[in-house]
Amino acid sequence: MSESLRDLVVSLSLNTDNFTRNIASVSKQIREAESYFKLASAGIEGFESSTSGLSAKLSTLERTLSLQKDAVTQYERALSAANAKLVETHDRYQEYSRRLAEAKQRHQELTSYLKTQKDALQQVGDALGTDSDYYKDLEADIRSFEAVVDASGEDVQRLTGQVDALRKSSQNTADAVSTGQTNLNKARAAVKETEAAIRSANEQLRVAQSSWTAA
Repeated sequence: MSESLRDLVVSLSLNTDNFTRNIASVSKQIREAESYFKLASAGIEGFESSTSGLSAKLSTLERTLSLQKDAVTQYERALSAANAKLVETHDRYQEYSRRLAEAKQRHQELTSYLKTQKDALQQVGDALGTDSDYYKDLEADIRSFEAVVDASGEDVQRLTGQVDALRKSSQNTADAVSTGQTNLNKARAAVKETEAAIRSANEQLRVAQSSWTAA
């Protein structure tokens, strides 16, 4: 009863998105299945080649195969999520890169215009004097415009930081995709190896049973 309940709880937990916990749970169950076989064969000479030993081995392998397929499913889900995040992060990086380019262009244009206005102010001062109303009005306009230029510069700095952060995030996500694909390949290879071991164990069991029957 307790074993059935545990299997049900584990089965339900594998439907969650907690990849690390799910993989750890599957790995523990695989080690548990292997431990039962070691326990059964402990102290029994020739157990692995006997019909009971081969039957136990086959049962362990079948249990391991089922768990390994669960692991493959988990790695597939993790890889799919990593790929989706990579697309999302890359799209955001592209969008913020575009915003940054526009902000830099705007800041450059505003800075250039500010310089032109300051040159004009210098000319007005030389021609009319710095105490003239026109000079003072133009100077006040320039001071207000300087605040606009400063704000555009702050936008450039903010967007630069966001683009750098998104670039790093994209690189990390790309690494996660590569790692996820490697883990999935290994998990699929483990399934194939266990399937081959099951075929071999079945053949050995068939031969052992045939020999035992003949004897």
